[in-house]
Amino acid sequence: MSPDHRHHVDTVVIGGGVAALWTAHALHASGRPVVVLTNAPLGSGQSLAAQGVIHGGLKYAAGGKLTDASEALAAMPQRWLDAREGRDPVDLRGVIELSDHQILWSLPGVLSRVVSFFGSKSLRGRVDPVEKADAPAIFASPAYRGRLFRLEEPVLDPVSIIRELARPLRDVTWQVEWGRSASLVPGPDGIDHIRIGETHRLSAERYVFAAGSGNAGLLSSTGREGPAMQVRPLHQLVIRRRNLPPFYSVCIGHGPKPPLVSTTHSDSDGRRIWYIGGDIAEKDGVARSEAEQVRAGQDLFSRLMPWVDLDGADWFTIRADRAEPQTSGGTRPPGAYCDAEGNIVTAWPNKLALAPDLADQVAALPGPPVKRPGGDGLPGSDLPLPRPDIALPPWDLPGSLPT
Repeated sequence: MSPDHRHHVDTVVIGGGVAALWTAHALHASGRPVVVLTNAPLGSGQSLAAQGVIHGGLKYAAGGKLTDASEALAAMPQRWLDAREGRDPVDLRGVIELSDHQILWSLPGVLSRVVSFFGSKSLRGRVDPVEKADAPAIFASPAYRGRLFRLEEPVLDPVSIIRELARPLRDVTWQVEWGRSASLVPGPDGIDHIRIGETHRLSAERYVFAAGSGNAGLLSSTGREGPAMQVRPLHQLVIRRRNLPPFYSVCIGHGPKPPLVSTTHSDSDGRRIWYIGGDIAEKDGVARSEAEQVRAGQDLFSRLMPWVDLDGADWFTIRADRAEPQTSGGTRPPGAYCDAEGNIVTAWPNKLALAPDLADQVAALPGPPVKRPGGDGLPGSDLPLPRPDIALPPWDLPGSLPT
């Protein structure tokens, strides 16, 4: 059956997380017709499993020196602040700020050179000493004998990030089932068009794959093998109790990675959530069962913060996968990544905070080599597809946590 409706736009963005939506939002704001296609509720998976920290990179300098990863992130807090204050084409003025900073705290006995590094004049403005008298309540105990620094890296509510990024795109965003309601039709440049239902054909100058771990399947469906993808899993801890104090922090330990990184959220019943990442959530943590990871977390807190009362708290875990381009050693790439081949762009931000940088890279790509014929223009409400909802954060998913 020949399609009755042909549509043509500048860019089709495939994905429903922060990377896809920031890119689409930026293109839309610049006047370029864009369509967003997602196979799940917006923010599902990696985006809403994030802690919401807008990293400036100093977490990656816990070993006492700046790295490529830390420097790639240095400008991101200001970029997000500009968007939250209406000074960026991407309008995030409705995003909820959970905290305007984090506390960087050292364990007793940490090498003095590391503490001196964070207290150095070269980092002033990005991280500043906090006097004991000004310590947050959680560190006010005389049992804490380390050093405190104010880290100028905000923590934002991931659900509100998704909501605000998606707001101007609601009329051009649809949910698809690849292989059922929609399919990619390969062409000599990469993709010839996307068939939607029996009677709609959508073509574009460029197709941006920004679907996280879904990029591998999208590439395979077009006959492309690369760029190769790697997945690095996490096994995060959740501590839940109504009266937990705010806890936004990065711990400086004895190794190159923070032993724990904490953010604070609320579940749908108003109970306070501590969401714990850092080294405990990585290799060794991934290998543990949920029960083993909870025990490891309880032991970690009893060793690092014995003065904190967690009696009556519920402990859970959440698993998440971080998808990114493959590296030779399996390490995280330092910056955002996009690769253009023909009319296909494969993109990973590699960190929530780097979504603006990724969108800039996509927008700066030269035009595709072949112009396609026009059609009915921007698809309207007649596309035979549903609109996606916004996903729930992982601790509110039905059946994910005990009640």
